[in-house]
Amino acid sequence: MKTEKLVLSFIATLFGLLVAGIAFYLFQATKTITPNNTKTVSFTSPTPTPVPSVFLTVDRPKDEEVVNAKVLVVSGRTTANAVVIVITETSEDVITPAENGDFATTVNLDEGQNVLEIISIAPNGESIRLKKTVTYSQEEF
Repeated sequence: MKTEKLVLSFIATLFGLLVAGIAFYLFQATKTITPNNTKTVSFTSPTPTPVPSVFLTVDRPKDEEVVNAKVLVVSGRTTANAVVIVITETSEDVITPAENGDFATTVNLDEGQNVLEIISIAPNGESIRLKKTVTYSQEEF
């Protein structure tokens, strides 16, 4: 009796799957897609960001540098016809770089941590900023 129920359950499950598969196939076969229901997708290629006309590299000081001199030399290179501004917590220096773009100036540091902001401004108004942190300490290392 138990085997008959088991075999009968297996056959019923198999028959049910067969009927469901045929019904699904017939349902999918009757579906049609009309051209007005389709959507066209087009991709545009990305445009690169323009290269800025101004650049700024700071050779001295290095970021996170610890110095034991109160006067610090700030030097680097930028676009030749740009204006360079060096801002500290206590002063602002405006520098005109040389014809090749080199610039240098000195700033006075306060005891402890000093944040220098160096800005280069091109004649067309574009600018670039760099921040350097320099710590002035009279301690011997």
